[in-house]
Amino acid sequence: MLRVLSALLLSSALLSAIDYTERSTQELIASLHPGGKNIAVIMHELKKREPAMTPKEKRLYRKKVDELAHVEKK
Repeated sequence: MLRVLSALLLSSALLSAIDYTERSTQELIASLHPGGKNIAVIMHELKKREPAMTPKEKRLYRKKVDELAHVEKK
């Protein structure tokens, strides 16, 4: 019984986990805002994508990072 319950909990946790690799770069950049959820995970995914970003995406990404850094300093 305990094994079944543990397996159910684990599978539900895995299914509810957000896969940020499936989201577009624009969606991830747009989801960066103060008080947002999973900012560290999103930042990690965006950092991996940075070399492949368009110049426009890079500008938006850096602007959002600056905004977050500014809010954290307050």
